Amino acid sequence: DKEDSEITFGGYKPQHMAKGTEMIWTPVEEPEHGHWTIKIKSITAGGVRLPYCDDGTCRALIDTGTSLLGVPSDIGPTLIDHLRHNSDGTGSALCNGPGPKLELELEDSTITLDPPDYARAEIITNPDAGSTKDEEKVQEGLEKDKCVPMLMRIDMPAPMSPKTLILGEPVLQKYYTVFDGRQPRIGFAL
Repeated sequence: DKEDSEITFGGYKPQHMAKGTEMIWTPVEEPEHGHWTIKIKSITAGGVRLPYCDDGTCRALIDTGTSLLGVPSDIGPTLIDHLRHNSDGTGSALCNGPGPKLELELEDSTITLDPPDYARAEIITNPDAGSTKDEEKVQEGLEKDKCVPMLMRIDMPAPMSPKTLILGEPVLQKYYTVFDGRQPRIGFAL
Protein backbone atom coordinates (compact mmCIF):
# COMPACT_ATOMS: atom_id res chain seq x y z
CA ASP A 1 0.00 0.00 0.00
CA LYS A 2 2.95 2.34 -0.34
CA GLU A 3 2.06 5.64 -1.98
CA ASP A 4 4.37 7.78 -4.00
CA SER A 5 5.45 10.99 -2.30
CA GLU A 6 4.18 14.23 -3.71
CA ILE A 7 4.75 17.93 -3.24
CA THR A 8 2.02 20.44 -4.01
CA PHE A 9 2.50 24.20 -4.05
CA GLY A 10 -0.29 26.68 -3.36
CA GLY A 11 -2.60 24.36 -1.44
CA TYR A 12 -3.16 20.77 -0.42
CA LYS A 13 -5.25 17.83 -1.59
CA PRO A 14 -7.89 16.69 0.92
CA GLN A 15 -8.30 13.46 -1.09
CA HIS A 16 -4.95 12.34 0.41
CA MET A 17 -6.44 12.46 3.90
CA ALA A 18 -8.20 9.47 5.48
CA LYS A 19 -11.95 9.63 5.09
CA GLY A 20 -13.60 11.52 7.95
CA THR A 21 -10.41 13.20 9.17
CA GLU A 22 -9.64 16.90 9.29
CA MET A 23 -6.42 18.84 8.98
CA ILE A 24 -5.20 19.81 12.46
CA TRP A 25 -3.12 22.99 12.35
CA THR A 26 -0.25 23.83 14.68
CA PRO A 27 1.41 27.27 14.69
CA VAL A 28 5.09 27.56 13.78
CA GLU A 29 7.24 28.83 16.66
CA GLU A 30 9.71 31.65 15.89
CA PRO A 31 9.33 31.52 12.10
CA GLU A 32 11.89 34.33 11.77
CA HIS A 33 14.59 31.67 12.29
CA GLY A 34 13.56 30.02 9.02
CA HIS A 35 12.69 26.59 10.45
CA TRP A 36 9.39 24.70 10.55
CA THR A 37 9.40 24.38 14.34
CA ILE A 38 6.38 23.59 16.51
CA LYS A 39 5.82 23.37 20.25
CA ILE A 40 5.60 20.00 21.99
CA LYS A 41 3.57 20.13 25.21
CA SER A 42 4.39 16.60 26.38
CA ILE A 43 5.96 13.29 25.42
CA THR A 44 4.42 9.95 26.38
CA ALA A 45 6.39 6.78 25.68
CA GLY A 46 4.95 3.34 26.30
CA GLY A 47 2.03 4.84 28.21
CA VAL A 48 4.28 6.82 30.58
CA ARG A 49 4.07 10.60 30.43
CA LEU A 50 7.65 11.85 30.73
CA PRO A 51 8.33 15.08 32.68
CA TYR A 52 10.86 16.21 30.05
CA CYS A 53 8.64 18.94 28.53
CA ASP A 54 7.13 20.22 31.78
CA ASP A 55 9.26 23.39 31.59
CA GLY A 56 7.54 24.40 28.31
CA THR A 57 10.71 24.49 26.18
CA CYS A 58 10.22 21.35 24.04
CA ARG A 59 10.06 21.94 20.31
CA ALA A 60 10.00 19.80 17.18
CA LEU A 61 11.60 20.65 13.88
CA ILE A 62 9.58 19.13 11.01
CA ASP A 63 12.19 18.07 8.46
CA THR A 64 11.57 16.34 5.13
CA GLY A 65 15.27 15.50 4.83
CA THR A 66 15.63 13.44 8.02
CA SER A 67 15.03 9.69 7.84
CA LEU A 68 14.80 9.04 11.59
CA LEU A 69 13.47 10.70 14.72
CA GLY A 70 16.08 13.07 16.13
CA VAL A 71 16.06 13.43 19.91
CA PRO A 72 18.21 15.36 22.37
CA SER A 73 20.93 13.22 23.95
CA ASP A 74 19.56 13.65 27.45
CA ILE A 75 16.20 12.01 26.66
CA GLY A 76 17.43 9.38 24.17
CA PRO A 77 18.17 6.61 26.73
CA THR A 78 14.83 7.18 28.49
CA LEU A 79 12.90 6.88 25.22
CA ILE A 80 14.79 3.71 24.29
CA ASP A 81 13.99 2.19 27.70
CA HIS A 82 10.27 2.93 27.32
CA LEU A 83 9.98 1.94 23.63
CA ARG A 84 12.20 -1.18 23.40
CA HIS A 85 9.89 -4.18 23.31
CA ASN A 86 9.48 -7.85 22.49
CA SER A 87 7.73 -8.91 19.30
CA ASP A 88 5.89 -12.04 18.25
CA GLY A 89 6.56 -11.31 14.58
CA THR A 90 9.25 -12.84 12.38
CA GLY A 91 11.21 -11.73 9.35
CA SER A 92 10.06 -8.44 7.85
CA ALA A 93 7.04 -8.40 10.22
CA LEU A 94 9.26 -8.53 13.31
CA CYS A 95 8.47 -5.01 14.54
CA ASN A 96 5.21 -4.43 12.67
CA GLY A 97 2.92 -5.65 15.43
CA PRO A 98 1.61 -4.08 18.61
CA GLY A 99 3.89 -2.46 21.13
CA PRO A 100 4.49 0.76 23.00
CA LYS A 101 3.32 3.99 21.39
CA LEU A 102 5.25 7.26 21.17
CA GLU A 103 2.88 10.21 21.64
CA LEU A 104 3.86 13.83 21.09
CA GLU A 105 1.22 16.24 22.40
CA LEU A 106 0.98 19.44 20.37
CA GLU A 107 -1.24 22.49 20.93
CA ASP A 108 -4.48 20.95 19.60
CA SER A 109 -3.59 17.38 18.68
CA THR A 110 -1.27 14.47 19.37
CA ILE A 111 1.10 12.80 16.94
CA THR A 112 1.06 9.07 17.70
CA LEU A 113 3.65 6.66 16.36
CA ASP A 114 3.31 2.88 16.64
CA PRO A 115 6.18 0.34 16.41
CA PRO A 116 5.85 -0.07 12.61
CA ASP A 117 6.49 3.70 12.37
CA TYR A 118 9.60 3.90 14.56
CA ALA A 119 11.03 0.45 15.43
CA ARG A 120 13.44 -2.00 13.83
CA ALA A 121 14.94 -5.31 14.91
CA GLU A 122 17.58 -4.77 17.56
CA ILE A 123 21.06 -5.74 16.41
CA ILE A 124 23.44 -7.10 19.02
CA THR A 125 27.04 -7.07 17.90
CA ASN A 126 28.29 -10.59 17.30
CA PRO A 127 31.99 -10.63 18.29
CA ASP A 128 32.49 -13.82 16.24
CA ALA A 129 31.33 -12.07 13.07
CA GLY A 130 34.24 -9.62 13.11
CA SER A 131 34.14 -7.44 10.03
CA THR A 132 32.76 -10.25 7.88
CA LYS A 133 30.06 -9.76 5.29
CA ASP A 134 28.93 -13.37 5.90
CA GLU A 135 25.12 -13.07 6.00
CA GLU A 136 24.74 -16.06 8.34
CA LYS A 137 27.03 -14.50 10.96
CA VAL A 138 25.33 -11.12 10.60
CA GLN A 139 21.94 -12.80 11.14
CA GLU A 140 23.30 -14.32 14.37
CA GLY A 141 23.63 -10.74 15.64
CA LEU A 142 19.93 -10.01 15.23
CA GLU A 143 17.78 -10.33 18.31
CA LYS A 144 14.95 -12.51 17.04
CA ASP A 145 12.27 -11.02 19.27
CA LYS A 146 13.49 -7.53 20.25
CA CYS A 147 12.54 -4.23 18.67
CA VAL A 148 14.29 -0.94 19.36
CA PRO A 149 13.28 2.61 18.38
CA MET A 150 15.31 4.12 15.57
CA LEU A 151 16.40 7.34 17.24
CA MET A 152 19.19 9.67 16.20
CA ARG A 153 20.65 11.58 19.12
CA ILE A 154 21.21 15.19 18.17
CA ASP A 155 21.65 18.34 20.23
CA MET A 156 20.58 21.49 18.43
CA PRO A 157 22.64 24.68 18.74
CA ALA A 158 21.22 28.05 19.82
CA PRO A 159 18.96 29.78 18.96
CA MET A 160 17.06 26.44 18.89
CA SER A 161 15.83 25.10 22.22
CA PRO A 162 18.14 22.43 23.66
CA LYS A 163 14.96 20.33 23.90
CA THR A 164 14.34 20.26 20.14
CA LEU A 165 13.38 16.99 18.47
CA ILE A 166 13.54 16.42 14.72
CA LEU A 167 10.46 14.79 13.26
CA GLY A 168 11.42 13.32 9.93
CA GLU A 169 10.37 10.33 7.87
CA PRO A 170 8.57 8.32 10.61
CA VAL A 171 6.08 11.18 11.10
CA LEU A 172 5.92 12.32 7.48
CA GLN A 173 5.18 8.81 6.20
CA LYS A 174 2.29 8.34 8.61
CA TYR A 175 0.75 11.83 8.52
CA TYR A 176 -0.28 13.87 5.51
CA THR A 177 1.64 17.06 6.30
CA VAL A 178 1.00 20.57 5.02
CA PHE A 179 3.44 23.47 5.39
CA ASP A 180 1.51 26.78 5.22
CA GLY A 181 3.96 29.67 4.75
CA ARG A 182 1.32 32.37 4.90
CA GLN A 183 0.10 31.77 8.45
CA PRO A 184 2.86 30.20 9.22
CA ARG A 185 1.61 26.83 10.45
CA ILE A 186 1.88 23.09 9.88
CA GLY A 187 -1.10 20.80 9.34
CA PHE A 188 -1.26 17.09 10.14
CA ALA A 189 -3.88 14.56 9.05
CA LEU A 190 -4.02 10.79 8.69
